[in-house]
Amino acid sequence: MGESRGLKAGVIGTGSLGNHHARIYASSDKVDEVFLQDSDSAKAEEMAERWGTQVCGSPSELLAKCDVVSICTPATVHHSLALEAFAEGVHVLVEKPLAASSAEGREMVEAAAKAGLVLQVGHIERFNGAFEAAAGLVRNPMFIECHRLGTFTPRGTDVSVVVDLMIHDIDLVLSLLEGDRLVELRASGANVLTGSPDIVNARLEFEGGCVANLTASRVSREPLRKMRFFEENLYVSADLRARSIEAFGKAADVPAEQLASDPMAFIKPIGAAVDDGEPLMKEIYSFIEAARGIHEPVVSGVQGLYALETAEMILERLRKDRPEG
Repeated sequence: MGESRGLKAGVIGTGSLGNHHARIYASSDKVDEVFLQDSDSAKAEEMAERWGTQVCGSPSELLAKCDVVSICTPATVHHSLALEAFAEGVHVLVEKPLAASSAEGREMVEAAAKAGLVLQVGHIERFNGAFEAAAGLVRNPMFIECHRLGTFTPRGTDVSVVVDLMIHDIDLVLSLLEGDRLVELRASGANVLTGSPDIVNARLEFEGGCVANLTASRVSREPLRKMRFFEENLYVSADLRARSIEAFGKAADVPAEQLASDPMAFIKPIGAAVDDGEPLMKEIYSFIEAARGIHEPVVSGVQGLYALETAEMILERLRKDRPEG
């Protein structure tokens, strides 16, 4: 099929995300065969019928047939499945977070490097056209503000909102400030409906002077996913839900008499094209290209590990700051 060169893809975990991974692999001319596996065999069979794919009885059976695999299971089994995939010579795209702990994530990164295989982490917002457009404009941000608010759902409540939602924005900030060292971290939060923090604010300060203020909630009335970037002579606002951005810069050589009658003349809008392609499809196609050696993964295992380590630092800060100590 096309230039697929016999590529075979697998999806382990056929929940909501796994369903979309299967759909994209099955519809791609870059893939010849798709295999699915889930502990709920009936769910896997139903999805296989929907997308015209095949079902395997175990992860081991699936990995023996595949060149690339998406791991769309709970984070508690990311580590064991990824290590098994690397032992079979299979490239891995693992949904976020990288692992249940940074210690497990570190082992995954080391195993991938030792095997010479791709480990890509599913931080899908990197492929959001609004973020891509904003990242193309921002050069030296001094302040970044992120709001990621969601309505309550039982999904993901086995972990804190930091690992469930905020980790997306942690990764985005770290990718923009790559190479800039985190020097101070403060955090506050509260348990509202679950036994772990449901709303958290974190302030990250970097050696280069940038401050990132991140807020994540899973108990909000209305969903919101926005980032705002401030730097000298530039303001950019990215709406990640709507996949749109607004950007403004400082207008040069504005006559004083014009400013007197129109103060906004000092500010000029900046146009930026936004790629409206489906982020998950872009992510999976990029993963396939990375597995073929065309380029490095956009979100490497090392970057996914850094985001997870930072999330753990925030949770540790919250734990230390609790009144009971």
